[in-house]
Amino acid sequence: MTAAVEQAVAAQERAIAAAAPLFVRACPGAGKTHVIVSRHLRGPSASLRHGRALLSFTRAAAAQMRRRCHREGRPEAVAFPHYIGTLDAFVWDVLVVPHLSAGTPLRLFDSWDRVQAEVKLDRTVPLSGFTFQRDPGADQDTIRQDLLSREHSRLISGSNYPWDTWVKVALDVRKAQYQAGYVTGHESRLLALKYLGAGESVAGPLRSRFAEIVVDEAQDCSVTDLEILDRLRRIGIPLVVVADPDQMIYGWRDADLARLHALKTQLGQTLELSGNWRSSRTVCLLAATLRSSNRPPDSSVRPPRIEAPVLLLPTAFPRGGTARHVPTGRSVVDVFLDHARTYEVEPADCLITAYSRTHLPAKSRRPDGNAATMLAHAWRVVHSATADPALVDDACRIGARLLLRYWYPDAPAQGSLEARCTAAGVEFGDIVRRAYGFLSALPQPHAAWSKDVNATLKSRARPPGAIPRSVVGQLRGTPENIRTAVATPMPFRSDNIHQVKGDEHPGVLLLVPDDDANLRWISGDPGADELLRNWYVAVTRAQRLIAVGIQQDHVDALARHLHSRQVPFQVI
Repeated sequence: MTAAVEQAVAAQERAIAAAAPLFVRACPGAGKTHVIVSRHLRGPSASLRHGRALLSFTRAAAAQMRRRCHREGRPEAVAFPHYIGTLDAFVWDVLVVPHLSAGTPLRLFDSWDRVQAEVKLDRTVPLSGFTFQRDPGADQDTIRQDLLSREHSRLISGSNYPWDTWVKVALDVRKAQYQAGYVTGHESRLLALKYLGAGESVAGPLRSRFAEIVVDEAQDCSVTDLEILDRLRRIGIPLVVVADPDQMIYGWRDADLARLHALKTQLGQTLELSGNWRSSRTVCLLAATLRSSNRPPDSSVRPPRIEAPVLLLPTAFPRGGTARHVPTGRSVVDVFLDHARTYEVEPADCLITAYSRTHLPAKSRRPDGNAATMLAHAWRVVHSATADPALVDDACRIGARLLLRYWYPDAPAQGSLEARCTAAGVEFGDIVRRAYGFLSALPQPHAAWSKDVNATLKSRARPPGAIPRSVVGQLRGTPENIRTAVATPMPFRSDNIHQVKGDEHPGVLLLVPDDDANLRWISGDPGADELLRNWYVAVTRAQRLIAVGIQQDHVDALARHLHSRQVPFQVI
């Protein structure tokens, strides 16, 4: 065992054994899941409060922790009074549902898209287009105007109503959805804060159940999440908070470095995990150039092997086009994949990522647009041989909403698809299957496509109880000129940085099209610049090979910077 491995194992052991409250600063690849599960399986020391909650931000991470408990022969470690799941689920299952008053049935959805709620003035904007955030100082909700999509911002800018009126109406629509029995994760957090402030009737049972709550990836916590954790701390539940502030990339979701540091201070004890079991020494060296405080690079504790240098690829980023390798004129992705093979990294083991999807290889996603455009997207998905199950499910839901509205015009036109099926007296699974057949029977979208859709609506076999009325529910409008919904399957993973956080791949290509990339990389402050933290997350997904596609004019300056930081590199 090398000295680096011994030090990394010793640091993990300290984090496993230390008493709560505790803040653990963990670098990428630090083996956080091993530390958290090992700590859990050793059991809390308290005799009366013996439950522990292990919370993460993804279902995959929570499932991995549960699997490890079972592999260790400890199935009781995942059962009550313990809780292993996402922070979202914990808030709902533990902090909200037990305290709902009788006769207050609420359903939790991940997005307002699921209930098709709309904010209508002289324009119509889906409720999901508004990002609600709590202002802790004012103890009330606000809406972030800067987080509107381009399309919704354009609609509201052209409205005759001021922004304040849109905010008021959006809040009213959300209130109406709550009264109808619907909430999203944000509203569930507001309810959790309300109940946590109710006194011993809530605090007492929580203290009796949990000796400790462990929160992984806490840098992803919103201001409201951190307020919930602080409330739990103040009612006497010991917290273990595991985080890497350098990976905080969700400022648009109200993550806040200052508040995370404040919680760290309140917890008192801090331990550091700086042994990286994922990445090579070269990847660790490059990552250190992108983080704050000039801390030394993390220690790579991977088994020694031939190190690949950082590959710098001079790249042209045409607007709306494919990123090109300047010296050869070829796709920069193809050039990267060719060089990856020389280091025994196959395309299936590669990740292509960037802050925005704009310069990434085309990937399917639901477009914004009118009802005809959405249905045309659903048609393309169903008629593609390459769509993944999630896309097909979403396409069938789009078709099912049209069928429900046409076949059952007296049923509610708003609300979740499941609730609308219940109101119409039809089985959810049956209407989704019928939607798949309906979409399969439609001709290819064209300018007068709505006529064909409506003719097919009239001719399809109807389920029992379906009584269409005149033109109610028929499709109107013309499909907008959208790109093909489903692209040819790619032999590599490709997605924006926010979607690949938590992944790891033998080879990673980071595309950096920004005009000021070299200045930000060389002299920027990661504590204040979230884009630098995004690049840091992308770099630290790599195990063995990292490449950076950057504008040609920036290559020399970045190369000099890497040389000064003793990072091995090669300009391709």
